[in-house]
Amino acid sequence: MKFLCQGLELADAVLKVVKAAAVRTTNPILECIKVSAENDSVVLTCTDLELTITKTIKAQVKMEGTAVINAKLFADFVSKISSEALEFSLKNNVIEIRYAENTVSLQCQNADEFPAPHTLEDPNYVEIRSDMFKDLVTKTSVAVAQDDSRPMLRGILLEVNDGELRGVSLDGVRMALVRKKIISSSAEFGIIVPARCLLEIVRLLPDSDTAIKVCTQKNHLEIDLGDTVLRTRLLGMKSDYVSYEQIMPQTFGTVITVNRQHLQDTIERASLLARTERNYIVKFNIQNSQITINSESSLGNITEHWEVTQTGNDLVIEFNGRLYTDALRVISDEFVKISYVSSTNPCVITPTDGNDFLYLVLPMRPM
Repeated sequence: MKFLCQGLELADAVLKVVKAAAVRTTNPILECIKVSAENDSVVLTCTDLELTITKTIKAQVKMEGTAVINAKLFADFVSKISSEALEFSLKNNVIEIRYAENTVSLQCQNADEFPAPHTLEDPNYVEIRSDMFKDLVTKTSVAVAQDDSRPMLRGILLEVNDGELRGVSLDGVRMALVRKKIISSSAEFGIIVPARCLLEIVRLLPDSDTAIKVCTQKNHLEIDLGDTVLRTRLLGMKSDYVSYEQIMPQTFGTVITVNRQHLQDTIERASLLARTERNYIVKFNIQNSQITINSESSLGNITEHWEVTQTGNDLVIEFNGRLYTDALRVISDEFVKISYVSSTNPCVITPTDGNDFLYLVLPMRPM
């Protein structure tokens, strides 16, 4: 193998694909980056068997071939010589890198041991704007479970039907549901995608109205951006997930409309005291079109109140303030509607108009 390329372009590509390299694993080959020179380009690939990222850059290829190098070492090295033109040559499983008048040699691994990426043939797909898909994943990820007791809840359910893509996540004390209009789809389907992989994928997507195709077949998801291909294994199908539709309350006893940023700021201030106690408890007292938010701890107490639009009954209810603010931070609407069933049932945060998102939060149980 022998090729020449620009260091800046190579460094940028390597920093993107190494996000998929394994960090702590019993299989050292998964800590590596695969560098393949073919035709007039170099293809870079990293995988931890769950997430795979492939990036293609232009290069002057003099001899085709493949090298597998420790990903962290390679990424650290090329980032420090990114302004140089680089020449690579492989001989006896050692890759030699020439830049200016300098040379460095790196030991390579057996390329045959590197896992081959899974390819999709005639997959189902949904076509959606890139910025909408990124927004859906970001807003849904706040309610993903962090423990391994129920592996399916560490993923985000992506469900295509009725001309929209729905993202759903829940962790036992809250749920997120986000809806986005799609451009087209090949069929209706529901898949569970690891949240960690989706978050890495959307970081590489353009923040624009560019259309992307999210493809799936059997146990895999793929997004092809031309010079970058993103793949991940699935956790399961919709039939493996919780029946989230049955969790959502249908009737409410109290409904308020409130300024989202004002509410977020108030809960965050109250949580400064509440975090020293158990579960960040913040009390909501809603009555006579006024909301009072209070928290107490051994360090002191805080009480804030202001006017809101209220319909229905007065209500006193306690929440983990962190669960509330996690949802409010990813909402961009100026005002939100919050609907309560009772002091012991979950509340639902929705837009004042439409159904673009829904966050469900369970209250603290009375002691």
